[in-house]
Amino acid sequence: MVVIYLSNPYKGSTLSSLFAYDAGNTSGHTKKSTVNSTTPFASSVGDIVGGEIFQPKDAPSYIPGKISIIVLFSVQLVVILLLRWITQRMNKKKPACIDVIRRRRDWTGEDIQREKNKHAFTDLTDKE
Repeated sequence: MVVIYLSNPYKGSTLSSLFAYDAGNTSGHTKKSTVNSTTPFASSVGDIVGGEIFQPKDAPSYIPGKISIIVLFSVQLVVILLLRWITQRMNKKKPACIDVIRRRRDWTGEDIQREKNKHAFTDLTDKE
């Protein structure tokens, strides 16, 4: 594993960060298993496609490969910013939703925590 990190630091650190992101942001055992199994598959497909972008006929400048990297990094930046915006909106709305539930059911903070613990490992999303 250390050799992988030393030989390709971008890929190794990104993939492990992606696994951590998936684990932290996917609720439910079934969904978490599905996401964690599709992540290496998608990474492998990306490795195959990436190898096909850099063709020997384009040597030594590899302009089509460099253009594809710039385009994909730009798309990745847009997706990252979009995810940040979405999660910030959801995180701002969450306390208000919890307060509505607390008032409707006349719960204390302990009741809310007990419900969170009870549903922590169920196969539900935040909206459910």
